[in-house]
Amino acid sequence: MSAPDVDDGQDRPDTTGELAALRAENAALRAQLHGTGRSRRGWGWAVPSAVLITIGALLAPVAVLSSWAGREVTSTDAFVATYAPLVRDEAVRSFVATKTIAVVDEHVDVRALTGTVFDGIRDLDLPPRAKAALGTLEAPAAAGVENLITSTVHRFVDSPQFATLWERLLRTAHTQVNATLRGDRDADVTIAADGSIGIQLGPVVSAVKQRLLDDGLTLASRIPAVDRTIVIATSDAAVRAQTAYTLVQLTATWLPWAVVAFVAVGVLMARRRARALTAAAVGVAAAMVATILAVAVGRVLAVRALAPDLMPRNAARVVYDSTVAFVLSAAVAGVVLALSVAVVAWFAGSSRSAVRLRGACTRAASALRDAGARRGWTTGGVGVALYRGRVLLRTLVALGAAAIIALHRPLEPSVIVWTLVGALVVVALVEVLGRPVPAVFSPASDDPPPTARP
Repeated sequence: MSAPDVDDGQDRPDTTGELAALRAENAALRAQLHGTGRSRRGWGWAVPSAVLITIGALLAPVAVLSSWAGREVTSTDAFVATYAPLVRDEAVRSFVATKTIAVVDEHVDVRALTGTVFDGIRDLDLPPRAKAALGTLEAPAAAGVENLITSTVHRFVDSPQFATLWERLLRTAHTQVNATLRGDRDADVTIAADGSIGIQLGPVVSAVKQRLLDDGLTLASRIPAVDRTIVIATSDAAVRAQTAYTLVQLTATWLPWAVVAFVAVGVLMARRRARALTAAAVGVAAAMVATILAVAVGRVLAVRALAPDLMPRNAARVVYDSTVAFVLSAAVAGVVLALSVAVVAWFAGSSRSAVRLRGACTRAASALRDAGARRGWTTGGVGVALYRGRVLLRTLVALGAAAIIALHRPLEPSVIVWTLVGALVVVALVEVLGRPVPAVFSPASDDPPPTARP
């Protein structure tokens, strides 16, 4: 008769940690079932929460436009960065050259001056054949002078000197932007009552005159100093910005933070905060998409308003695209940021899909730790410290990512994406490297030990 098997406990796996995890999970499920995991606020908080979140989402596009207006007014570098690249476009250079040639022709009648010169030569005692030859040379001479003026203007507009002059004019004009918005008619950049934005052509004509004189064309001395403004853009927003100058200065700073405050307070007042944050982020993303669509529609309307009466169609497109580049970039960045927040809020929520995904991530991290432990790879005391401080570490990572996104200017989609990817990588490393400590407890106890909570 064989002896009964004796269980000495040496071949049994230690299931203490597993039991603790199961007890913690059961406690969490019971808490959700009895409603203790939900906010105790009543439905009376839902309406003001929704109102605040809606206001924040609707103000988001206004905050972008206000920041753009404030940026263009207060930062010379930003103003130059917006309009200096215009000279790189051939359509804009051709437009400026055409206007400059027209101003020169308006003040200098080349054919009349050439005729006067030839008339003086005819008054000389010349042989009949020489006088006849002068008649045949008069028209080509006038055409040659006109071609010289045209080529000189185009060469100057295409030269680096013009780009330097253009940037200098922009920097000088920016110091007068405040005077422009106050309605000072002596400013180099002017805003007319119909919303047309113009720049003084006098410095360009003066530079062309000096170049013609340097080339030996003495009749260029007849070109007077001109006071002519060419329209480079037109927008009703310019007039509104002129009348709301003080308001723009104030709102450019605090309105973006007001949007954040409205959304944050609305989320904190909500019964289900994760769901409210997801809805708020989606609402802001929708508002930013509407801003992008408005910019696209505005492009069509602006080109129709500018071309062909004020400037060629290609030049109008370039001017508009340069003007709204910051608004478009900020709107795209807002969409990326809002959708990223929506995904994070959903992942942290209590929906079944989010809970399952979090559980899968936790099991994957646990599997990696177990695989490393079987090979003798362990983080030891450091892993224990990481596990115990995981909540604090996640909070610090979240605050760091938020600070990078909030302080980076200009805000770009790539910055947002890479910041979030980096934060997720750090959180994943903390989860994998953290080493839970198996707790010793009585199996009959219904309460799991604190260290076993996931």
